[in-house]
Amino acid sequence: MRRFDHISTKTVRFWAWLDTAVSWLPAIPPLSVHFIGGLYTLNGLMGGVSQAPVFEPIHLVFVSLMGSLVTVWCAARILYAAPWMAVVDGWGRLWVGATLVWFLVINGAPPILWLFVFTEWIGAFAQLRAAYFPKAATGSISIASP
Repeated sequence: MRRFDHISTKTVRFWAWLDTAVSWLPAIPPLSVHFIGGLYTLNGLMGGVSQAPVFEPIHLVFVSLMGSLVTVWCAARILYAAPWMAVVDGWGRLWVGATLVWFLVINGAPPILWLFVFTEWIGAFAQLRAAYFPKAATGSISIASP
């Protein structure tokens, strides 16, 4: 089994705090509507649709569940910043980014989601680089240095 002890806990926590900044709002059911509204407002500024569609309660359940799961994952990485969590998070970010691309390309999802693809893949690159190419990552980014 491969060990990842060389990954800094600062790297793990940095990406967890960044995720927390986005995930806490949809995790709280009454605020999830505001999160969606904010996304559509930004989408409108990009030239897309600015008015969010009406979300039924079942839609908001899944928005809040997503926010809750991400928030729990963030808390785990902040409180117990084990190096292997950067690897799990990195591969998960690749998956999430690819899923978003699928929805954007195949299903015509709002273009604002490209911002999430970008941030997911930057986070994946940073953490997986630190995991699999430790000599390249050391010293190049302060959050990735041991």
